[in-house]
Amino acid sequence: MLFFAPLQLAKSEDSPYASLLTCSPGEEVYAFFGHTALRYCNPQRGIDVVFNYGVFDFDTPNFVGKFVLGETDYMLGAVDYPYFIQEYAMRGSRVDEQVLNLDSMQTERFFALLCKNYQPANRVYRYNYFYNNCTTKARDIIEQVVAADGGVKYSSQYGGRSFRDVVHGFTAVSPWYNFGIDLLLGADADAAQDSRVLQFIPSFLMHDFSSARISLPDGEKPMVLRENELVGEQETDDAASPFTPNLFFALLLVLVALVTYTGYRKGKMFWGVDVLLMLVQGLAGAMILFMVLFSSHPAVGRNMLLFCLNPLPLLLLPILLYAIIRKKAFSVMWVQAAMMIVFLVVAPLLPQYFPLPVYLFAATLLLRSLYLIYYKRICL
Repeated sequence: MLFFAPLQLAKSEDSPYASLLTCSPGEEVYAFFGHTALRYCNPQRGIDVVFNYGVFDFDTPNFVGKFVLGETDYMLGAVDYPYFIQEYAMRGSRVDEQVLNLDSMQTERFFALLCKNYQPANRVYRYNYFYNNCTTKARDIIEQVVAADGGVKYSSQYGGRSFRDVVHGFTAVSPWYNFGIDLLLGADADAAQDSRVLQFIPSFLMHDFSSARISLPDGEKPMVLRENELVGEQETDDAASPFTPNLFFALLLVLVALVTYTGYRKGKMFWGVDVLLMLVQGLAGAMILFMVLFSSHPAVGRNMLLFCLNPLPLLLLPILLYAIIRKKAFSVMWVQAAMMIVFLVVAPLLPQYFPLPVYLFAATLLLRSLYLIYYKRICL
């Protein structure tokens, strides 16, 4: 009855309307960037439903593997408005509504299109964080509704930013999550994007809609008829943890330097440090290389971090261990030293942002490789 009842055009003061709902970021990782949904309200027919393109199923076979490879399927969900708004009120997230300036025919077209997309055969879509997420799907629905009569003209202040810059603005509250994203995003994430591409962020689309206009054959009109604050945002403690990746890798460099100095004074190598560092380096590099080669996620290809973090140390490590155990001189650490020197020299010249912890870790690896080269047991 909700989705397939005959559509009727209300002509009273309780006319049906369509709106864009924007939810502020939450404390959970999946809510760092906020959320977007679409609302259709028809008081005369007793319909008030929210359509949400952000639904996914954890029970999907091989969900984690598909997520890593960028092959995750999301779906369109629908829920009565009171339940939707209650959920975000309990989270303490602000919800803003922008009532769209659509005529009665466009409003019913909006509802009919969402009902069609909600059918089981149509509701599933291939999720893509930057280009095809819950926010861009909502925008595309609205543009499709308007396209039958005209088009949408945007006036945005967000153009010219990169994906990485935008993401940093929302993940700063979680430094470790932010660091993990920086490891996976490649050089493509640092290219400047136009304002439409950056509308994958809910708040960006909301602000763009505030100044957008619908162009019609007989003129233009504002995209948004009115704006309402449906749920006020509650105060949250969003201070970042003081134990950041910057602090961790700075302390690691200092600790390794102290161990190296102690080994120098006592004539010891402390080779366990090198095994651990190279193991971490190689495993991190293997993960990055896997994402570059096999993942469909946007902006993870062309990751120049492979100059520093790559699987090569996993191949060098057995050779190093053999040389240590057999007490033979071997030049394997020359490869490591050369790799770190090249990275530290060329990194500032590359078209990709590298976080400070990467430079600190590279300096740590260089320190140890130079020490092992110096150490008489493995020096040529």
